[in-house]
Amino acid sequence: MRIREVDASTAPDEELLALHAVEEACAPPGELFRPPELSLAYYRHSSARIRRHFFADEGGLLVGAATLSVFGPAFHFADLVVLPAYRRQGIGTALLQELRTAALELGASSFFGHYWSEDGAAFASHVGAREDQRDVRATLDLRAAELSEPSVPEGWRLLTWIGAAPDDLLESYARCRDAMSDAPDPEGVEWPAITVADVREMEQTAAKRGREMRVTIAVDERNEVAAFTDLRVTPGATTASTDDTAVAAWARGRGLGRAVKLESLRRLRIEHPEVETVTTMNAERNAAMRHINTRVGFVPTVILTSTVLTL
Repeated sequence: MRIREVDASTAPDEELLALHAVEEACAPPGELFRPPELSLAYYRHSSARIRRHFFADEGGLLVGAATLSVFGPAFHFADLVVLPAYRRQGIGTALLQELRTAALELGASSFFGHYWSEDGAAFASHVGAREDQRDVRATLDLRAAELSEPSVPEGWRLLTWIGAAPDDLLESYARCRDAMSDAPDPEGVEWPAITVADVREMEQTAAKRGREMRVTIAVDERNEVAAFTDLRVTPGATTASTDDTAVAAWARGRGLGRAVKLESLRRLRIEHPEVETVTTMNAERNAAMRHINTRVGFVPTVILTSTVLTL
């Protein structure tokens, strides 16, 4: 077995497509995995501040891979997958050692990841990772969903844009996105503060990936953004994904979260009739957002358990 680091920004397509195949083979059954062309764009144009890929080859075949993504000084996320036929042979342990070394080089004290299967739970326990929160992934049948017309309190309005945020709303939108910082997260994880520059970088990354970034907001009479939801769509694809949804702390309890969700999904259905399903994910203990999603029509498909590995 050989472990090697790969630069996804310059690696040949065939190497990255091999990674896509391994990840797809290790994904939860019954869920639609992203198409190969989206994986290529995802690997090449990372939304993380730092992303390092490690490949495990056996006889010229890619049998496992690990990725460390750094989103902030206290936000390190790891993916580790090994083809089922090659598990319990030390491949996962070898890949994990690469993740440990890379994380320590970057000054991390811990990182977290997810598992959904018994194999994943056994590996996490074997390496000493500690179980933390559970995340619920859910899917909406967009064509069949009953999406009522959204309503907002007097003095508020809903607005949707595609791509870059309007300049006059940019600072307010960045502040609202920062509301994600109080969402439930695994212990030790801290969201970095969202700046105007971060928003513009996020928009540019989506464009490089060929993804249509659709943002719906609730804004008050002062032109202050109080709630948002962000959908990502690949033109022509039948599945869209929710990136983030949040309501600023000062504006909660007004029904704005549900309103932006409904408005966003209603517009998506009209403007992209080819889209059949929309996915989302929330912490199991995020009762408010999960209640909104359930009322809209999202149905849970898989539970992912977060595990934290202290270095």
